[in-house]
Amino acid sequence: MDLLLVRHGVSEHNTSDVISGGTSNPNLSQAGVKQVEEVSKIIDNNKIDQVYASPLIRAKRTAQILTDFQKDIITDDRLKEMDFGSWEGQHAEELKVKCPDAFDDLGTINSKYTKYAKNGETFEQVADRVEEFLAEIQPYSNYKTIMVVCHGFVIRSLIARWFKLKIEDVMTVRNVSFTELHFEKDDIERPRLMTFNRTEPLYYGTKR
Repeated sequence: MDLLLVRHGVSEHNTSDVISGGTSNPNLSQAGVKQVEEVSKIIDNNKIDQVYASPLIRAKRTAQILTDFQKDIITDDRLKEMDFGSWEGQHAEELKVKCPDAFDDLGTINSKYTKYAKNGETFEQVADRVEEFLAEIQPYSNYKTIMVVCHGFVIRSLIARWFKLKIEDVMTVRNVSFTELHFEKDDIERPRLMTFNRTEPLYYGTKR
């Protein structure tokens, strides 16, 4: 299976410093829509066998635009962004002042945030549910190219899990970026990382 992990386009919360996770559902911003439309010009739908997406509107709409509304988009709750609990909807800059150790030096939420965010989901819990989803679809996806449009912390959690890294060692995932992996038949536990955080796919799904 060739897997394209795609982060959604810029959302309305991304531009207003608001933390939006699995229970927040902002739409794409106008700039985000244009960004996704530009990238869609290089996507070859004939090379993509199936598209899955988080049901949150920012991810589902990204998937629809990327594929020119020509593909059926299958949504799954397990692909939602990390649930930040009581931090959902709060302004990140204010929390950085109150809880500086919950952010890395680039201003990204790290694993210590659960000390402060009531009912916040851990990175391990995110990776668990997404791995469950992938294990479920893999028997039907061997030798296929699968696009999964989801969220930044979802992608970071998976990369950290698969390559035995601390989450703090995985950089922020850009909006509408592509992370490409290859899995041998029936082996969901040992992916081969082909690209990470690119502005366009390199190996799979492009018109070139």
